[in-house]
Amino acid sequence: MSTPFLARNVVVHLHYGTAVIRISPGGPEPVKGGGVGTRAPTVAEFRLAERHSSAALARQFVRSTLATWDIRCSHDDVVLAVSELVTNALLHAHGAPLVRLVADGDRIRAEVCDDSPLLPGSHQVTPTSGLGLRVVEQVSSAWGASRRGRGKVVWFELATPAGGAPV
Repeated sequence: MSTPFLARNVVVHLHYGTAVIRISPGGPEPVKGGGVGTRAPTVAEFRLAERHSSAALARQFVRSTLATWDIRCSHDDVVLAVSELVTNALLHAHGAPLVRLVADGDRIRAEVCDDSPLLPGSHQVTPTSGLGLRVVEQVSSAWGASRRGRGKVVWFELATPAGGAPV
C-alpha cells in the first residue's frame, strides 16, 4: 500500500526542451478520505534534445533547480556529474536524454535516462575520452546504472548536510 501525497505539476517550456517540475508539499498534509500524507521527494525533470548543446542546457537546469530548492550541497559537483552523464548519453546512446533531480531528505539524486539498453562499462581512458564515470565516482557518495524500459538510467547521489533538503 502506498502512502498518498499531494503534488502539483508545473510544465516549463524552454528553448530546446521541456522541464516538468513536480512540487511536493513541505510536510505532512491532510489527504482526502482522512489520514495524513507523508513528505514526498521533490522531483524536477528536463527532457533534452538530442544535440551537443544539450549538456550546457542540462547544467543550467541543474544550477537553477538546486538554487530554487535551496539545496545545501556542492552545486558544482552535481552540475559536473550531470554534465558528464548527459555527455555520455549524447555520445554513446540514442534518443533524447531525460535529466531527473530528486531531493529526498538527506540526499540529492540525479538520474540521466536514455534509450540505449547498454549499461556503461569500464573502458580504456585516453587523453580525450573515458574519464566521465570516474569523475562521477569521485564527486558522488554512490552511483550506478540499471535498465529501465527500453533504455537505461545512470544515477548518482550526494549526501546533503542537515537541513540540506528543500525549504
